[in-house]
Amino acid sequence: MQKFDKNIELPEPWYWTNQNLSGQLEKEIGKSHILFDKKVKTLARRQDNDDVLFLVEDNSFAVVHLTWSNNSHYDGQYPITLEYDSWEELYENRILKDKEEFE
Repeated sequence: MQKFDKNIELPEPWYWTNQNLSGQLEKEIGKSHILFDKKVKTLARRQDNDDVLFLVEDNSFAVVHLTWSNNSHYDGQYPITLEYDSWEELYENRILKDKEEFE
């Protein structure tokens, strides 16, 4: 089972990033979004689309498909966000599946 460790290389199409995209996320989310008013840290990105992996302040993870809008989406549905309670859940159910689809 994979443990959360930024020293381990992620399988394509994911890669670790030092780019801080929390400001962009804040622009896009409205008060009804599941990440509203939560502190997040950018961890990784997909090289082939606008999916970004964030570490959420409660030590869960969120994969967000950024829209690159300068306005918030008030309905809470966008940007599309999937939450994962643990690194293992994220790795098994998202990162490895994305790798299979990417190859």
